[in-house]
Amino acid sequence: MGDRLKNLSISFVFLAVLYAVLGLVLLLWPATVMDVLCYLTGGVLLLYGVFAILTFWRTEGRTAGNFLALCLGIVAAAVGVLLVVQPALFQSLLTVILGIYIAIDGLLNLKRALELRRMEHSSWPVCAGLSAASVALGLVVLFRPLLAGIALVRLIGAALLYIGAADLATLFLLWRRAKQWRQDHPVEVDPIDPE
Repeated sequence: MGDRLKNLSISFVFLAVLYAVLGLVLLLWPATVMDVLCYLTGGVLLLYGVFAILTFWRTEGRTAGNFLALCLGIVAAAVGVLLVVQPALFQSLLTVILGIYIAIDGLLNLKRALELRRMEHSSWPVCAGLSAASVALGLVVLFRPLLAGIALVRLIGAALLYIGAADLATLFLLWRRAKQWRQDHPVEVDPIDPE
């Protein structure tokens, strides 16, 4: 039992360090990470598309499902080529779609805030302010897609770095507290490892 707990602790420490390192990489090199992800995704989609197309031509009995797989393969291969050849275009397109979504969601929430105002609810200004901030964020993402994409990657990196550091700190404090507790409460037989 003690060995299992020790292995579990080592796994938690490894995972926390991995989070912290990945977060640091995302913070320091966000544009490179976005390019690498585009190339990897593009390569996988291209391979899948080529495989689906070759499978269609090798299949003898063609059904509607085979034609659907062929269409999906062609689309996957085309998107894969686009990702490999023009990663910046794909990144900006993705962030533009995200920006439009955020702005529309903010406008819908602003409408709800105005409904709260009409009903004389006391928290309507807070809801209106948060909704307006969402609309502004959506417009920034829409009109500055590359900046927003890099900022998003950095935000994810900061979150992962925080999670890794917080996990390491928690594990260290827990380990110290458990050691102190065992010193303050000595027992003849350890209830965790009774050997």
